[in-house]
Amino acid sequence: MPEGAPSVIDSPEPAPAALVWFRTTSGRLFLRWSYIALLTVVAFHRSLAILVQATVGDTLNGYIWMVLVAGLLATIGIASRERRELPIHDRETDIIVGAMVLGVALLLHGVLLARYTVYFSLLRLDLVAMGWFVLGCTIVLFGLRPVIRYAPVWVIVLLLFPLPYHVLVVALGSNRAAAALATLVVPVWAAGICVGSTRRRALIGAAMALGVGLGVVAVMVAATPEAPLFAYQVVPSLTAVLVTVAVRFRRGSIQRPPPRELAPLATKQVWSAVPMVAVVAVLLALVPLPRMSVPSDVAVSGAGFWKPLQVPPGWHEERETEYPRVARLYGADASFIRQQIRADVGNPKWDKLSQPRLVVIDSISTRNPFAFEVYPSITLYPLPRSRVSPPRAVDLGAGVVGQLFSATDDQLLVTWNVMVWTWHHRSVAQRILMFSVDFHEDGAPIPEPGHSVPSVLNSLLVVLFRGNAAVSNQAAQFKDADMLAEVGRKVVAAQIESRP
Repeated sequence: MPEGAPSVIDSPEPAPAALVWFRTTSGRLFLRWSYIALLTVVAFHRSLAILVQATVGDTLNGYIWMVLVAGLLATIGIASRERRELPIHDRETDIIVGAMVLGVALLLHGVLLARYTVYFSLLRLDLVAMGWFVLGCTIVLFGLRPVIRYAPVWVIVLLLFPLPYHVLVVALGSNRAAAALATLVVPVWAAGICVGSTRRRALIGAAMALGVGLGVVAVMVAATPEAPLFAYQVVPSLTAVLVTVAVRFRRGSIQRPPPRELAPLATKQVWSAVPMVAVVAVLLALVPLPRMSVPSDVAVSGAGFWKPLQVPPGWHEERETEYPRVARLYGADASFIRQQIRADVGNPKWDKLSQPRLVVIDSISTRNPFAFEVYPSITLYPLPRSRVSPPRAVDLGAGVVGQLFSATDDQLLVTWNVMVWTWHHRSVAQRILMFSVDFHEDGAPIPEPGHSVPSVLNSLLVVLFRGNAAVSNQAAQFKDADMLAEVGRKVVAAQIESRP
């Protein structure tokens, strides 16, 4: 190069447009939320699959999808408003609080879930743990202050715990309309958040959503009474929140945000948190979930459902009772029939005095088979002081496999042996429960059907504070195992023979 000539410095090539976009605030938002979504799917893919299965099966837990949609809409509503907090770059508080929240998710999913195996579908603690996991990831990847700004949205996430929803549905009538009315709690809260730039506007939006939702429920009850349960849960609620947001936007209650750049993220340095949430996601993914039992795949006709069972030879019926209030747990058209049958002659193998034994049979017929998973048999009999044994499998013939339990009541000082099985015909199912009591005299106590919410809550608290040992009996006695197995085979054979 000649002396005195101007020096030429090669300018670096510009970065690709995609790389530049990922360095922007919107790009970082996209990356962080995508990372949270990916880890959530990895950690709870089985829980989400069970939720899909339950929704297809037309169970009440299908309302949870509306909770997720409402949470997303409420998040968009808050995000459209001006951000007021200052950027904070101190990571110590975020990491400490986020680690504590992620620890709660691990305890819920890894410890408490195993204690409530019987109540899995009624509590869905795995989905509650999913909410805590997302909250913990958000704290460590975005910071505590932005998370606090979205506090009303996290209140919606609390509705992932389905027990209060189930109680409300039962109180309202345990039918499709009751499920729709109970779900309206979700859009009413979400609409108030979306349009609630002030407290007055939030109340107006919530009232409008409630009115729209009630109107849609009334129309559906009159026009499509047989629509799927999931439609009753989603259509009124989603219509309510969307119509409310659209109307309030047109009236100017929701101000269109002026064009502006996204405010910088409050938390920039997140590399130390990325591996931590990944490890927690892997640990959550390793937690086994309770296996969902399915009705026995037996080719039986549904002609015998909703009717008393055919009494087998050698036995006669003494009493028959219906429990419509308990049957409502399994659907508006479900039935619950109790039959007390007694042997025609005594058997010295079953009673040392050869007294004719009494067996009580409860049969539940429903068009919603997955309801048997939501309300397990133990919830139908308010016995807060009973201890139940692990099940024993018993072959009842014709492809039916029953489960034999022993239940001991420490207050009544009696023990029951219970044989349970479920079979189905197309989209309907029937559950059979056969009881015998170790006290053979007349007047022996038999668990009385009658779903009791306080009793169930008491059992949940006992398990929480005392563990499964307080409600389980590992040294159970099965004195009537042979009798129930023989009677069960005769009952199964009698039903199959009597059905075309």
